[in-house]
Amino acid sequence: MGTTHPLLALDPESLPALTPEASARRYFRAGEGWLLVLSDAPPPQASTDWLTGLEVQVPALGESTQIQDNGHAWRYLVKDCGDVHLADRPHLSAWQSLLESCERWIFAPLPEGHPQTRFALDSALFRRELEMFASFWRQDLRQQSVFAQDQDLCQRLAQAAAAGPQGTQHRDLHSRNVLLDEENQPILLDHQDLRPGPLFYDLASLATDAYVDFPKGVPSLLEATALSWGKRCLLSAEQTQEYLCLGAMQRVLKALGTFGRLLGEGRRAWQSAEIRARDHALALTLQAPSGWERDFARIREWLA
Repeated sequence: MGTTHPLLALDPESLPALTPEASARRYFRAGEGWLLVLSDAPPPQASTDWLTGLEVQVPALGESTQIQDNGHAWRYLVKDCGDVHLADRPHLSAWQSLLESCERWIFAPLPEGHPQTRFALDSALFRRELEMFASFWRQDLRQQSVFAQDQDLCQRLAQAAAAGPQGTQHRDLHSRNVLLDEENQPILLDHQDLRPGPLFYDLASLATDAYVDFPKGVPSLLEATALSWGKRCLLSAEQTQEYLCLGAMQRVLKALGTFGRLLGEGRRAWQSAEIRARDHALALTLQAPSGWERDFARIREWLA
């Protein structure tokens, strides 16, 4: 951990700020090809090194320092890779390149000793996320009552979403967390939370992306990719579709919980994302796997 780079000492208030994230991290354009990051967690060096070794493009990390700074415990530098996100240049070829990149990390287990191996996208986490959806989106934003049978449904969905084959997941994969280089190749952002989880989690996150309207061909590409990955894990097409649908439902309800919190804080810039997420969730209620018809009908009532 170094403290010598002069950019680390800059006053963030004097720097151009990038668009605020849903998390507590904040990014500032510091110059010399670097961004200054204020974060409550250290730079994700282990994950950056691992992904780079898999030939996945990620921004290089610079020096860092640990210091209390307006609620942020860390300052560090990360390479400035520009401002063109997948959401800004939504071409089918860019999604194709991203999915090819995804396969490199999803089917590669984290190495022994990697700090993220102690975390998992499991039913306990999914249940907590669905409780946030019930609290922030249903109760606070939509003024709905939450009943005991609703909590039981969320428990079943959390367990189902965590089931099936496992892989390494980015955890927050969407078009605003992917930059594009000059050749339309993906540069992965915000990979500090990657961890083991259900095989289709990142794919479900892409399929319910709340930040972009899909161009022609992307939904069918995502479906074909799911079937290919499922076949690789000896799943039938029906099993693949069930795992993907249940995982996508949990993921998009989790996103609605996040947007409910942000909107409740008065951050209206998230309104369009909340609308897209709700539309994705409503569409999923019409694709209920066998045995989930009544539960998905109930979820549709929440979303109405």
